[in-house]
Amino acid sequence: MIRLSPYIFFVGGFLTYASIFFSSATVSMTMSVIGMTISLYIWYILAWNRDRHLATMKKKGYVKPQNCAEQKIAGNSRIWVILYSASYLTMNFAGLYIIRAIIENIDMSLDTMSMEELITLLGSGYVLSSWLFFITGIASIFLYGKLITMLYNDEMKIQSLESKQRNIPVLILKPLSVVIMVIFTLITYGLFSWFMRYRLAAIQRFHNQIEKKLDELEESFKDKAKNIKKEKEEQPSRSISEEILEKYSRSLASSEESDDRKLIIASLFKDLGSLKSDQARSLLNDLLSKQLLTENEFNRLTRLLV
Repeated sequence: MIRLSPYIFFVGGFLTYASIFFSSATVSMTMSVIGMTISLYIWYILAWNRDRHLATMKKKGYVKPQNCAEQKIAGNSRIWVILYSASYLTMNFAGLYIIRAIIENIDMSLDTMSMEELITLLGSGYVLSSWLFFITGIASIFLYGKLITMLYNDEMKIQSLESKQRNIPVLILKPLSVVIMVIFTLITYGLFSWFMRYRLAAIQRFHNQIEKKLDELEESFKDKAKNIKKEKEEQPSRSISEEILEKYSRSLASSEESDDRKLIIASLFKDLGSLKSDQARSLLNDLLSKQLLTENEFNRLTRLLV
């Protein structure tokens, strides 16, 4: 996952709200644009982490397609972030155009004008921008609620499904109310949204750390199980090798160049077939080092093993 450092929330929030305290339009506009960019970047990373987490859980089998259908968990949330970004930016730029048009064309010292006079003075661009601001504002509220559902509430569902398969605690105990979240966000002029996203980023980061630690433990257990299995598989081979070495050490030591020795050598070659080639060569080397086999016998048996 991509980690979001706490400072990026502080910088984004500061630039978003501090711009209203500057008298310079250029400075205020620049800070607002940077703040909006950081805000939308945070939304996209949260969505990317959510989609990646869901894809990983599906790949590991902890979340099945039927679970997603039953829980109404969508596979791709980033497309909704893109739609929200387009709507949010359009709303803000339309609002800035409206404010600029009013400041440049209306003298605040004059008497209050009627709506018809205001529209006539500002022109059709003002009317179009007003409708665009209204429509994208409604769309942004709807899409904002959609993001809360997909990023926060779906994260709770994914963690819940995963916890049933693995020993991982669920960090989100209950879903957020979309209506209450939208109302709180509007009342606090978006401040509550920053808090919600910061909390979600912290939950994603902490849950990812738990998953990594659990994956490491599971991998360690698998490696230990493989080693134990390998040792058990190799143990019988070592026992057979030792038995063969003990058996033929006595018989070869007591035999000389005779027909009996030839039979012993033939029996030895037959028993070597029950060993792996490297184990058989190692056993022959032991017999040769103990001078129980001659060089000629060693070379002949070695060639036969190939």
